[in-house]
Amino acid sequence: MVPYILTLLCVLVAGAIHWAAPKSYWKATFMSTGVILLFSIAALFIFQASGMLISEETGENANFSGKLPTITLLMAFFGFLISLFVGWFLRVVRQ
Repeated sequence: MVPYILTLLCVLVAGAIHWAAPKSYWKATFMSTGVILLFSIAALFIFQASGMLISEETGENANFSGKLPTITLLMAFFGFLISLFVGWFLRVVRQ
C-alpha cells in the first residue's frame, strides 16, 4: 500500500507543478523532482513512525537508516522520471 500512496503523491505533485508552470518545462521538472524527493523521504519516516512498514513475515519494523543514501538516489531517479513523463503528458495534452 505504501508504494501506491507514494506513487500517487508523486504524480499529483508533478502534475500540479507542471500545470502551474507550462512554459518552463525543465525548471518545472527539476523543481518537482526535488519536491517529490523531499515528500517521499518524509513520507517514509512518517510511515515508519506510524507502524505501516512492519514486515508481515517477521513482524519487525523496517530499519532503513543504513540504506538512506541508496534510497535517496533511487527516489530522486524515480521522481525525475515521473516528473519528466507527467510534464511531457501535460505538454502534449495542452497543445
